[in-house]
Amino acid sequence: MVAVIQLKIPKRLFYSGVALYIVLRLILVDYGAVASKRKLEEIPLECDSVINGTEDSRAFSRAVQWDWHFNWVEDEIFKAKNVCSVIEKYFNFAKEAPTIEEAEYPLAYGLVVYKTIVQVLMQLSLFYQPQHLFCITVDNQSSDQYKAVIEALPKCFPNMKVFIGEPSNWGSFGILNNVYTCFNWLAQSKQKWEYYQYLSGTDLPIRTNLEMVRIFKALNGSINTDVSTFEVDRYKNMEGVLPPMPIYKSSMSVVVPRNASNYLVSSPRVQKLLKYLSKTWIPDESFWSTVSGSPALLPVPGSIRVRDILWLRKNFKLRPPFENTVNSIGTSYIGRYQVWGWQKECFGKVKDYSCLFGVGDIEEIMTRPELVAHKLYLDFQPAGFMCMFKEIRRKAQSPDAGKFSAKSYAEMPTVELYQGKAITQLTHPHWLVRDSFFNPSLEDFDKEVL
Repeated sequence: MVAVIQLKIPKRLFYSGVALYIVLRLILVDYGAVASKRKLEEIPLECDSVINGTEDSRAFSRAVQWDWHFNWVEDEIFKAKNVCSVIEKYFNFAKEAPTIEEAEYPLAYGLVVYKTIVQVLMQLSLFYQPQHLFCITVDNQSSDQYKAVIEALPKCFPNMKVFIGEPSNWGSFGILNNVYTCFNWLAQSKQKWEYYQYLSGTDLPIRTNLEMVRIFKALNGSINTDVSTFEVDRYKNMEGVLPPMPIYKSSMSVVVPRNASNYLVSSPRVQKLLKYLSKTWIPDESFWSTVSGSPALLPVPGSIRVRDILWLRKNFKLRPPFENTVNSIGTSYIGRYQVWGWQKECFGKVKDYSCLFGVGDIEEIMTRPELVAHKLYLDFQPAGFMCMFKEIRRKAQSPDAGKFSAKSYAEMPTVELYQGKAITQLTHPHWLVRDSFFNPSLEDFDKEVL
């Protein structure tokens, strides 16, 4: 009998303790903090091994195998009567500029999107600042649900504009036309901004907003675009028809100062070029370097003579740089970091000839000097996407954020060429050796090359 009584007393104490704990939680819980704890970017994930590398194969393997399903968030967004409240619930969008320097240097972003609403919103939340201006063109082939959510964004963020564009089939004019739709609107906007940057829905920033501001200041009014030789087979139906200006090849991503944007959208020659390119192959890779590469024919502010760069590559054998970091850029194109399947090992998978970055690629990406990385998917090795997201957010909020220096960006060949230096007077001429499409297997550099 005594033994039974001794067993009952601990049970009573246990249940009393549990009840007391529940009461205290109900009384003391901070309900104002509940919403912030739901933010998707705060999902627990060990990222040190992804960002900084590790010898611990188990930690790396866990990151590769880590999975996160966002379908429930997507469903809630699509079914929401108030999209803004759901966005506020799950995503962190800045309410004010973190620093005066950023507040006084607004930027403009043009996006073309067509799927993965959660990924696009996470991407936007990293780039977003209330002083910036955003324009989004949605592919007309996207679902009605998707288009409805994107079209609702200006109700949540008054500095956003949305257009429903053309089908963005690869190689078609629809891509360039969708990009230009937003570029044209941003250029004609009365809101102040300093530089325009193009983004796709699969880009993530490598630099924080403060770092980008300082980089754009270092560009000093120059346009930043890739420079490559236009391939003859891309003339397609226009072979034998003289274009309004020499055509060059480039990447779609570009950085353009405001005064150059104003000039481009008001130029009749640019309109003729767009009409010409509409009948060529992959016109989105022919626009930016063409309009900014012939200042004698089209004196765009920030432009340089592309033929000088191509001349240097043809007549001088310079060794490609071994380093590509913020302290030694090693390139003149910083619009985005993209790895083509023929260039180097891809730790994710190759999709449409381009590396879809995986967990194993993130350590190197975070040391690169470019502005964004292309391309990452939230539904493929999502630890790569999430860890990169978390790292940029951490850096932006770090007490050391203000220590970033963009000095090396001011030494890029394209910046110096715009400032009047001759092609033979550049500080780092070897930074021009490669374009973003380079194939290392075709390079044959002599051991005596400088």
